[in-house]
Amino acid sequence: MGKISKGIIEEWNKRKLSKIVNLREFQLAKKKLSEIHKDIENRLAENVSDPSNQIYIFMQNLLSYFSEEVSVGDDFVEYYDKVEEVDDEYMPSYPPMSPLTGAYFTYWCFCDLEFGKDKETICSIFYDLCAELDLEKEMLAALKNLGASYMGFYKHLGFEDDLILLKEISTGKIFKCICPAGYRGEKNETWFVRIVPNLDEIYDYSITITTPYIILNYGEKEWKDFYKRQKIEGKEYSFLKNNPNFKYWHDYIMDGYVNFTPNCIFLKGMPDIKGSKPHELDGGFFDEF
Repeated sequence: MGKISKGIIEEWNKRKLSKIVNLREFQLAKKKLSEIHKDIENRLAENVSDPSNQIYIFMQNLLSYFSEEVSVGDDFVEYYDKVEEVDDEYMPSYPPMSPLTGAYFTYWCFCDLEFGKDKETICSIFYDLCAELDLEKEMLAALKNLGASYMGFYKHLGFEDDLILLKEISTGKIFKCICPAGYRGEKNETWFVRIVPNLDEIYDYSITITTPYIILNYGEKEWKDFYKRQKIEGKEYSFLKNNPNFKYWHDYIMDGYVNFTPNCIFLKGMPDIKGSKPHELDGGFFDEF
């Protein structure tokens, strides 16, 4: 547990945190998660919106609420300065406005962006507080999974039992996925996406919680070569999740943007090969608008 988490929990235990976070929101969260969990089998049988994905979306919204409420604290100045810089520079939304999607941006803000002496995140701080309050196990599991998640590169292997098979290029691990964005793709595509496990103890599948970025003309071999050039083999997780250059992957998306559909976005190029990305040649994505 980091310094910022400890400070917030101490304030909570002193009954002073009510000025920062409304306890009623947590009680509503517990009630909502309980309702979703109880209805999980019926929802799956009816083939409606995936219940685990609903919980992740709910937690994303709760993280957003939490981050807004704690913004008054001095410990969060570094965090908000970086978030504001990225928000102003890249204007996250969805193409054609910006290829940085809202989901990509918010999960990066909450789950990847480290700050403070102990390199904490909004997600890790909120998890520590929720654990202290002994809240719903689904809430804690969702926060833990989100905190460990990251944008990774995957090779599309086809389909199994109507699930999308994605192989992580860096580890070789295979994930059976649903894609709530609605994109199913084709075998041998390269996806850049964030994956989390489902929260059900019965069904074995994962969820792509961001709209997939599809990399054109650069496949498994090219990305393995990229990891070699960066000298990060075996350390890809840190490079992808907590790159020292906090704008690294944002710039790649902006420079590599080619086109989009309502459920996927197409990129081209490699981050470290000059001239391989379309928008690095003309000064940037926003020059077209």
